[in-house]
Amino acid sequence: ATLQVPSKFEPTFIDPMTNQTRSWIVNPMGTAKPFPAWGIGFCALPALGLTFLGYMDQNLTTLILNRKDHMLKKGPAYHLDLLVCGVFIYPICSFLGLPFTHASTVPCLVHLISLSTREVVPLEGGGSTTRVVKVIEAGRTTNAGIHGLLLLSLLFTPVMRLIPRSVLFGVFLFMGIGSMAGNQLFDRLHLFSIWVAKDYPKYEYTKHVGFWALHRFTILQVSLLIILFVLTRVRALAVVFPFFIGLFVPIRWAMGRYEVWSKEDLKWLDP
Repeated sequence: ATLQVPSKFEPTFIDPMTNQTRSWIVNPMGTAKPFPAWGIGFCALPALGLTFLGYMDQNLTTLILNRKDHMLKKGPAYHLDLLVCGVFIYPICSFLGLPFTHASTVPCLVHLISLSTREVVPLEGGGSTTRVVKVIEAGRTTNAGIHGLLLLSLLFTPVMRLIPRSVLFGVFLFMGIGSMAGNQLFDRLHLFSIWVAKDYPKYEYTKHVGFWALHRFTILQVSLLIILFVLTRVRALAVVFPFFIGLFVPIRWAMGRYEVWSKEDLKWLDP
């Protein structure tokens, strides 16, 4: 199977009442018939979930990218990013009926990796890890170039229809695997295959965190990840997804508040 690409630059939604493509601008007060006022209040609940999702995804991605070991030179712009989204991007997407955009973690990490020079560092007691030794100036030139190419892709729709879907899935798989380098969760999952704790690679957290505390934290993370995956695959539960993301904040607070893990453990496991 190949990619399904529209032949015309127009909305792809077909109005079932008129059997025609919808207009570019979405009338918030209804198209075929008036939209009831109570419906606006009813839609506020899922909209609140979408707000949670956008806020959390944007900030979590920024936090991951701005880790000290990534050696970025420019300071983070948490408030500026949200200002641009709230004032410009989201209102435009709303009136045009487009899906909201936000920071996509995997492409952002792959972009950072492509601008970074990493070296393999041997660990005491065996094993190795990677660390960033140089980062190209974190400007916006590459981002502008990437999205410029995306815009130009509209001119090549006849060629894009010939691309097999398997190629596209392969690109996504490569991006996902490429972003795993140096990811602490995957490093800790590998520790389950090592039976003797003294044989663990000497990561900083294996030096300071106890055996059971280390694995309990990994099991919790994997369990939450599995729940998130199920929520994305079961359509009837998909609306709960952003609210479950929002629960991560009180879960993380409770981990320290009720000393499920000590503050010293959390300092190394969740820096």
